[in-house]
Amino acid sequence: MSQVKEKVIQRGENGLYATQNAPERAVLGQLIVSEKAQNHGENPEISPENTVELEALDSFEEIAGLAEAANVEVVDKVLQRKSQIDSATLFGSGKVEEIREIIETQAAEVFIVDRDLTPAQGRNLESKLKCRVIDRTELILDIFARRAQTKQAKLQVELAQLRYQLPRLKRMWSHLERQGGTIGLRGPGETQLEIDKTLARDRISLLEKQLGAIRRQKDVEQASRREFELGALVGYTNVGKSALLNALSRPTGRGVLEADMLFATLGATTRKVELGGGRTVLLSDTVGLVRKLPHHLVESFHSTLAEVQNADFLLWAVNAADREFEEKLRAVREVLAELEVLEKPHILVLNQCDLLDQTRRAELARRHPEAVFTSALTGEGLDDLRERIFRLLDEEAQEHTLELDAADARTGKLLTQVARHGRVLEEEFFEDGDSAKMRVKIRLAPRWNELVFG
Repeated sequence: MSQVKEKVIQRGENGLYATQNAPERAVLGQLIVSEKAQNHGENPEISPENTVELEALDSFEEIAGLAEAANVEVVDKVLQRKSQIDSATLFGSGKVEEIREIIETQAAEVFIVDRDLTPAQGRNLESKLKCRVIDRTELILDIFARRAQTKQAKLQVELAQLRYQLPRLKRMWSHLERQGGTIGLRGPGETQLEIDKTLARDRISLLEKQLGAIRRQKDVEQASRREFELGALVGYTNVGKSALLNALSRPTGRGVLEADMLFATLGATTRKVELGGGRTVLLSDTVGLVRKLPHHLVESFHSTLAEVQNADFLLWAVNAADREFEEKLRAVREVLAELEVLEKPHILVLNQCDLLDQTRRAELARRHPEAVFTSALTGEGLDDLRERIFRLLDEEAQEHTLELDAADARTGKLLTQVARHGRVLEEEFFEDGDSAKMRVKIRLAPRWNELVFG
């Protein structure tokens, strides 16, 4: 998507004019593999029980949003149902010809496929369609590249791009393919291909080392923050995680970027959240997830997603007003399972509840009785969420009864530490001869014993 484009001039809300690249024109393509296609043709009626087709159509709608986020104008969409995938071109030969005609008629510059293509399928489609062809992963990587701001995010995006492109480099040099296969008759395309592969592998190795160094530095920083419990906000992209973090960390936390866009946040941002009673936790906003998130993308963003692995608890945030949120939550759970954090203590947060009517709200309350309804916009449910986090962390705590010297300055410091990491249940003052004493019943998780009691 980085091709040089014609410049257009637009007037912004501030009254100033600015130039920007004109959006590329694209046709979207989706293949639904379904046994019903064989019996009922390409357009069988979709029943509510046909989850495979419904999810595929939802994914097709989502990729249109992804295309918009990549500054692409969708000029047409093509859908085909087949009982099996064509190994050469994904779509059937007749459909490929139909797509070629649509691209020519619409003057489209790129064909975007809502699937991952093999290198051969990509080459074959580009040859037949006479335009650039990109798949779902390439589109997501393009958006990530646009959104990356920090050094870590930029390195992670570049690593993901190289890992994806390495087996596809031949496609870039197809115009220089060799004419013969014997030694001494290698063409410039093959020679350049070998050079590029070597350069790509060397660059991947360097990026892995640089990201490893960043990860080690972050581990040191995180170790210094272990006087607080750590939480992580996880969820689908664009469900309001950043807005929720801002709302929970006010008034002390610095604002995190909030935007109604896909993948607005690529790095992990951490803020203090006061739970009340002197108890504080650290909460991180993490990169948003999508359906069919490529495995190597998860690998490349391991440094960022490590915030999830190191967390003591997770907040599963969803957009309660989104009718598809349960399906999107399944996609999130798949990534969490891949990270081996699915069993971490968690709270389901039904965010943007201010957009719900009473009927829908009651329905969700019945289906998810353990969830917390919140609105980062109105502040509804934020105190409930803080209390739920408090209770979640309190579940592993143990009760202790302490007898302390009320006049000792260290007593006040100890009780402050208890309040920060646990809960003071009862305080009782009494006389012990000439000394003022206090008996204190507390709840404290075992992990904090050494920090509090020394």
